[in-house]
Amino acid sequence: MLATDQIPAYADNHPRLDPLREFTGLVQRMDTETLSNLPVFLSCESMFKDNFWQLKKMVPGLRDKNAYSFDFSLLEKHPKLLFQTKVIVYLWLNFEDQTKIPSKATRYGKFKSALNFLIEQRAECLSELQQPLLLNEYFEQLAAADESVSTIQQKLIALKKASHFDRLLPFQVGHSDLPLQETLRKVSHKRQQQTLVIPPRLMTCIYSESVALIEEAFSVKDELSSIKQQELTIYNDAKEKIEKKIESGTWKWLQPSKFTSKTAHQKTVTEEISREARDGRKKLYESSIKQLSIRRFNINSYADWLEYKRQLMNASLLVTQAFSGMRSSELLSIEIGDWFSTERDGETIYKVRADSYKFISGGVKKVTFVVAPVVFSALELAKALTESERTTLKYNELPYQNHLWLSQNKLSRMPVPVRNRGLNSRYNNLVRHINAEIEPGDLEELNIVNPGASMKLSVGQLWHITSHQLRRTMAVYLRRHDLASAHDIMYQYKHLSLTMALHYTNGATDAALNNFTPTTKAHDDSVIAYWEAKTFSSQSTLEESAKLLGHEPSWSLITNCMHAKACNSGILSSSPLSKELKHWAQERLQVIRDQRDQADNKALNQHFIQIENVLRKLLAEKE
Repeated sequence: MLATDQIPAYADNHPRLDPLREFTGLVQRMDTETLSNLPVFLSCESMFKDNFWQLKKMVPGLRDKNAYSFDFSLLEKHPKLLFQTKVIVYLWLNFEDQTKIPSKATRYGKFKSALNFLIEQRAECLSELQQPLLLNEYFEQLAAADESVSTIQQKLIALKKASHFDRLLPFQVGHSDLPLQETLRKVSHKRQQQTLVIPPRLMTCIYSESVALIEEAFSVKDELSSIKQQELTIYNDAKEKIEKKIESGTWKWLQPSKFTSKTAHQKTVTEEISREARDGRKKLYESSIKQLSIRRFNINSYADWLEYKRQLMNASLLVTQAFSGMRSSELLSIEIGDWFSTERDGETIYKVRADSYKFISGGVKKVTFVVAPVVFSALELAKALTESERTTLKYNELPYQNHLWLSQNKLSRMPVPVRNRGLNSRYNNLVRHINAEIEPGDLEELNIVNPGASMKLSVGQLWHITSHQLRRTMAVYLRRHDLASAHDIMYQYKHLSLTMALHYTNGATDAALNNFTPTTKAHDDSVIAYWEAKTFSSQSTLEESAKLLGHEPSWSLITNCMHAKACNSGILSSSPLSKELKHWAQERLQVIRDQRDQADNKALNQHFIQIENVLRKLLAEKE
């Protein structure tokens, strides 16, 4: 608290004996007229209404002006956030006497990280950062940023300090009790243990088998739906028959009074219903299930049929998520009628709507994902497989009548929506069926697409798959093969910052470089030399690299330098250019531009500019 002689004077120049209570009272009453004319600190010239608070005149001879300034210009288009942030900073300046002003200015600089994040999220109020999903997204962004643990810690401290006056204000930041060290460990762990990308061979194995299961079943989806409906009818008939025997007293031994508990009675009743339905199921198997045109799954018994149904649902879930990049919550929110197609330039675009919790204005919102055509087959198959579940009373009424992902392990139980926590178990069940074991080449690829990851995997082990791996794998392989830009990933994945999109695609560049081989034909005179990866360091300029090869610097040197750590494989060429070489240069140009924009130092940025200039020169030359 400020000393009495330091209490700031208001418009009438009369000091207030309880300035903290009076200031927070003005805030609670939203007395913007009085607040606007408050000096921000003692006799400072800057007023509360200003969007730039300068306190330099408070300290004669000050050299570092930024140490005593607070710039709110980033919030000019967000009036509510602007007002609340000014309130927080004003309270820091006037009612925290244990911290120097330069430290408070530094703290505000760190707090801008949270403010920028809220702006990206289209938030209107500081209190919206209390939402668990949003807060976790912010922590993920901190983990993705290339910053020291100390910097992340300072940003977390700024968040705590912004919450210090919550009890006195009409809005609450809500993080005064944030466990600093525990949160810091979690954020650091997120950065160190990024979700693994599935190696290409294993991805092909798992995805192709899942797609094959779906496509084969899709051709007989109506028969599958009919069989499931017949199963339900057989069970319901058996249930009705047993219940009549109990109610009429025909089966005295099965009366509830004969059992010690309701659970024991219900278990025995269920067993009797199953026995009664056995003959009906056997006839169904012989007449319909056994006659299905299925070759990719051995259905030799009714138990095999039950397993087949489970794997079809597992495959439908996996393919939908793998070829859309959806979060698990988005995947499981898909309802009947949420998939549709549009035409664009004579091409069919396949789209799926889902609920997203990332756009916080107004809560949950429907967002659209562009998907592969096979996703439509997966969704239609899932719709057919769960038709009988939707006919039950519980899901035949709003809001359940349009549920897509339903699970009913036993007909004696009511169907329930597939839950997020059960996805990984389903996917690994499918991996066991496919027998997707790790091979030596997979481990090598893992180290490329998962830089810095800690992995305890061995050859012959089944790949342990998670739902988030599907999301990150898609992002990495889209970028690895130049099928999408980072901004495309950001849009498809509903990321609210480019930083998160870049974090997801970490490893894509290294993987692209690993497989890069420029066209070098013996009869192609335009190719003068080709060198292996890491022949030259990233510090070598184009001219220095050319000299190392013994050629004049004026000859065109192309380097595929897409990573800050190494100047990788490339080619040295002179006119005339081959078509293959020119096509390669065109593909690399956009990649180099993207990398230049992300360069974290001036020297690297200049290095990319040099490469970009060479590529432009090559593309301008005649073949």
